[in-house]
Amino acid sequence: MRPTDREMWLLNFFRNSELHGALLMGRLARSLSGTELLTNITRHCATEAHHAALLTDVIADLGGEVDPTTGTIQEHYSREGGVPKVLVDLLVLSEVLENRVLSAYREQLNSAGLHPKVRVVLEEILREEEEHGAGENTWLEQTLRKYSVAQVADSRQRWSEIDRKVAGQIYSQLDSLFPVETQS
Repeated sequence: MRPTDREMWLLNFFRNSELHGALLMGRLARSLSGTELLTNITRHCATEAHHAALLTDVIADLGGEVDPTTGTIQEHYSREGGVPKVLVDLLVLSEVLENRVLSAYREQLNSAGLHPKVRVVLEEILREEEEHGAGENTWLEQTLRKYSVAQVADSRQRWSEIDRKVAGQIYSQLDSLFPVETQS
């Protein structure tokens, strides 16, 4: 069973988004200070890079083409909200983005006819994310506690609104590129 063009596009979208996240975290790991923060950012970089590698491998295993020109989720966020200029906004955006990506992966796992190799990769990514922790004890949450509650709340409200808009755009783009009625 070969994945559809829509599924391959999604795999490339996920791959490129994970890679973009890794590269961003890598740049931050070279420009910020503080051992605890840099330790967490470096680990996050490595995790994102590992996920990009897993997705790259599954695309190749399925006989697909790795397409580095497929956009990223980060491009959608920056078009809608700009590029964060302060660390608190970047951290909140990272948190919002992580939640959106995990939701998209779970949605794919629930879709009918998902290729078994894709299922294995998405389950591994989700397992790794869950091992890093979720909720109040993530490194992002711990770091955000160092900022004022109002500043974090304002940033969360802003990026959450942008997130809802971006999610709609991505699904609309996907349906436009690959109309449901023409899929096999």
